[in-house]
Amino acid sequence: MITRRKFLSTSAAAAMCTAIRPAVAASSYPDRPIRLVVPYAPGGGSDVLARLVARTVSRRAGSNMIVDNRGGAGGAMGLEMVVRAKPDGYTLVLLSTSHATNGAVMHLNYDVVKDTQAVGQIAQGPWILVVNPQVQVKDLHGFLELARASPGLYNYASSGVGSSTHLASELFAEKASIKVSHVPYRSSGLALTDLLANRVQFMLASAASVAPYLRDGRLKPLCISTASRSALMPDIPTAQEAGVTGFDVTLWHGLSAPAGTPTEVVHFLAARLTEALESPDLRQQFALEGLEPQASTPEQFADMVARDVARWRDIVRTAHIKLE
Repeated sequence: MITRRKFLSTSAAAAMCTAIRPAVAASSYPDRPIRLVVPYAPGGGSDVLARLVARTVSRRAGSNMIVDNRGGAGGAMGLEMVVRAKPDGYTLVLLSTSHATNGAVMHLNYDVVKDTQAVGQIAQGPWILVVNPQVQVKDLHGFLELARASPGLYNYASSGVGSSTHLASELFAEKASIKVSHVPYRSSGLALTDLLANRVQFMLASAASVAPYLRDGRLKPLCISTASRSALMPDIPTAQEAGVTGFDVTLWHGLSAPAGTPTEVVHFLAARLTEALESPDLRQQFALEGLEPQASTPEQFADMVARDVARWRDIVRTAHIKLE
């Protein structure tokens, strides 16, 4: 809890009342629960991550952090609600790669760079390209041969039009020189349900969301989305090892607030988040989810988001990715 400022002189405090009002308001923060908006449906990888972070940060902030799932439009609807919220530190959002991709293909009522205040990055890791075992291939080479032999036959799932899994999959298809069909869903959980039933044949998914199905053999991993193998899943090759050059996409998550949130509050939250990310228990949980903790300052996270937004706009333009 931030200690309330004390002033030695009542008259001086009265004279400065107007000037210091925002700082005084921030000094009692937090004095009620903090809402963490997860702009995705419950049960997905982002939801799992958010609940781990909320629980760990709550213990250090001295106030409960309550997860509020607000899914829709690949994460855009929940974020729009947050940027319209009062910038007092009591409404936060779990930002992710999808919020960088949304702006590249959607006409939004907000600017993720200008209308949010970065608090800090949380974690990052690769997506895993997984297929239903009924697609009888041993590896990515075999899958690419099948897809190239039958253009348009194979479908991939995403968590929504304009989402990061949509654009990353289109980038993969472009770099792999395959023609596949997109089937968007309202959430990654619904997409996985149809993937398990072989209604769609493949998708890019977080390690957290597919780990149980990889263990029991209900899904097969073909590659990860990053240029280098992950220390957390060293047996899964990269796409580049199968000759798909230029496909290098990272899944990231971070914490942000509405633009205009007091600096003192932002720094308080950033410090508590950094402390949480140093927790051995949280780091162990992240490893199980296939993610690596990635602490940062608010400034570093803001810069990373801006660079990723610009990168996806460039990818969409050069790869000629369009919405259906």
